[in-house]
Amino acid sequence: MKFRFIVILSGLLLMQKAELIAGGENRPAGSRSAALGTASVALNDIWSAFNNQAGLARLSDASAAVYYENRFMLKELGYKAGAFALPVKAGTIGLSFGHFGYSAYNESKIGLAFAKAFGKHIAFGLQLDYNMARLAESYGNRNFITFEAGVLANITPQLAIGAHIYNPVSAKLSEFNDERAPVIFRLGAAYEITPKFLLTAETEKDINHEANFKAGIEYKLIPMLHLRGGISTNPASNAFGVGIFAGDFVIDISTSYHYVLGFSPQASIAYKF
Repeated sequence: MKFRFIVILSGLLLMQKAELIAGGENRPAGSRSAALGTASVALNDIWSAFNNQAGLARLSDASAAVYYENRFMLKELGYKAGAFALPVKAGTIGLSFGHFGYSAYNESKIGLAFAKAFGKHIAFGLQLDYNMARLAESYGNRNFITFEAGVLANITPQLAIGAHIYNPVSAKLSEFNDERAPVIFRLGAAYEITPKFLLTAETEKDINHEANFKAGIEYKLIPMLHLRGGISTNPASNAFGVGIFAGDFVIDISTSYHYVLGFSPQASIAYKF
């Protein structure tokens, strides 16, 4: 039991970059993203509702998806997420929800997004977030509102560049010690080397910490099966996974591996209406 508590605490501190647990983290979602080392800021799929809302503008069908991650094989560090996107005449409306943690410590985020494409090359996305964090005993509850925004530029049919910012207003969590949610920038690209190979890479920067470089590759073995792999530098980890396409369903399975804390399996399923 003592060892389990140490592992849980280590995982929480790692995901908060070794600071006091404050809450308000912006967690990516979707097993495709996870398998690519979360280098997904330049991709467009239903999980753009978490990874870069501008990507929602490229969706042609209404879609819904759910995701679960068992961080370091501990149910206390489980992360559940869901997303819904509806293309309308003016653009695409997105709704997302994420919940991380367990009874003693948990975080939740509800997002309402709108994305619009301007021609074939540029798309913008904006999302309003309501965040909640709870740590039992002395910490109590912390709730705040912030926003995030992204842009996706299709330079050529093969090359896309994405940029995203989370919480640019540095929303305050608590008056005590001027506690604030992190401000996070992401910049990356996705390049279709051949019709079968896709390469993604990005840099993520929390303004209070060192940059994290991430990269991934996706191989379309057959139309129904895609193979993926990825790396991340801060913290150092690697990942791999598969995507299964069955009609209007997409099933993604992946796992990432941290060199100290071990494996984190993920799974997601999406459906196009």
